[in-house]
Amino acid sequence: MAKMHKRIIGLITDFGPKGQHYISSIKGVILKINPEINIIDISHNITPFSIIEAAYIIKTVYKHYPKETVFIVVVDPGVGSSRAILGIETIDDYYFVGPNNGIFLNVFSITQISKCIDITNAEYFNNPVSNLFHGRDIMAPVGAYIANGVDLSTFGIEIDVNKIIHHPIELKRISDKEIRCTIQYIDNFGNITTNIEASSIPLKENVIIKIKLQNKTEVSGKFVNFFEEGSENTLLFLVGSSGYLEISKNQGNAAVDLNLRVGDVISIIF
Repeated sequence: MAKMHKRIIGLITDFGPKGQHYISSIKGVILKINPEINIIDISHNITPFSIIEAAYIIKTVYKHYPKETVFIVVVDPGVGSSRAILGIETIDDYYFVGPNNGIFLNVFSITQISKCIDITNAEYFNNPVSNLFHGRDIMAPVGAYIANGVDLSTFGIEIDVNKIIHHPIELKRISDKEIRCTIQYIDNFGNITTNIEASSIPLKENVIIKIKLQNKTEVSGKFVNFFEEGSENTLLFLVGSSGYLEISKNQGNAAVDLNLRVGDVISIIF
C-alpha cells in the first residue's frame, strides 16, 4: 500500500449553508483516497459566483498554512463548460486546484507560479464524472492525490502560465488624492474591504477621507486605528487585518447604509 501523507487540504466553495451535502461528498471522495488528510473548511459562504471574493479569501489565508497545503477552490460558475481545471504549484510550495476562471491571478502573480497543469488525466477522477459537479469528481480526487505526494505533472499537460485567465479588478489612481477601487469583501458586520493596500496611501489618525459612490454621492469619515475611536454608527476608515483599507461603522453596518456590494467600484479621496 502506498504511504499516506498527513498533509492539509483547504476547501473554498460558494455552496452556502444549504450546500452541506455537496461539501460532505467532496470530503468523502478525499478521505476514500487518503483518510489521513486533514481537511480544513476555509469558507463555504463565498457570495455565489464571486471570483473577486473567492480570490480575496484565498490570498489573505493561504500563507498562514504550512507549506505543501493543497487548496481546492470550487467557485465555478462555468462548471460543465470547456473551461479548464488547473493544478498550480507556487514557488513557495503551495498547491491550488480549481477552475481557470480568473480567480488565481488575483491571488498571486504569474511570477509566483512554478508549475501550472491543465488537469485532463481521467485516471485520477471520481467516476462517473458529473457535468455539474467537477468539485467532487475532478478537483477533490486530484487534490487528494497531490496531498498524497503524487507529482502535479501526473494529472495533465503543463501549460504556459500566460494561458491562465486574468479577471481584472478595478484599481486605478485618478489623481494624487483619488483612487478608484473595488469592494473585495464585506463581512457579517458590514465592514467593507477595498482592494487598496493601506501602505500605498498616506494615512494619519483623524484625517478625513471621502467615498465617491457610483451615483456620484460623496460621504466622509475619519481614519482611526480601531472602532471605538469613532462615535457609534459613524463612518470610519481603518487598516484591516489583511492590510487593506476598510470602511466601517462603529456598531453599525456600513455596507447596508451605503448600499454597497462585493464587486462595486467606488472612489476614495484622501
